[in-house]
Amino acid sequence: MENHSFLIYGKHFRQFYHQEFQTLCAEYALSQLEIDILLFLKNNPSFNTARDICLMRGFAKSNVSKALETLKAKGYIFSQEDTESRKVHRLFLKQEKEVTIQKFLECQKNCFSMMLEGFSEKELETFRSFMQRVDENMVCRLK
Repeated sequence: MENHSFLIYGKHFRQFYHQEFQTLCAEYALSQLEIDILLFLKNNPSFNTARDICLMRGFAKSNVSKALETLKAKGYIFSQEDTESRKVHRLFLKQEKEVTIQKFLECQKNCFSMMLEGFSEKELETFRSFMQRVDENMVCRLK
């Protein structure tokens, strides 16, 4: 396999994923980053700080900060001071926006479903195993 193939696959994934969300971005006047943050919080409720979002998704702090302010102003999220550390603010999705967030979640699920269409359960398990090994190879070398 050519070395640049992985980069091309990643680029195609991002293009496809963003394309699938374009209609929802326009309909709800949200950026892709704002929707990505909402989905991150929905899918990972225990990782609910701006720092978590930046670390786990690789987004720039300044972009996340701006997106969080927009999401608060639009009524999607609220924050609460952590009970153990006043420096930490926990982020939570507002219940009133659950129907909208479910639409984003459904779009995300559809994206992954389309991407993996035609794969058997055995092939998916093999793929997960390979990706886990690739990830382990990279993580052990991170400094």
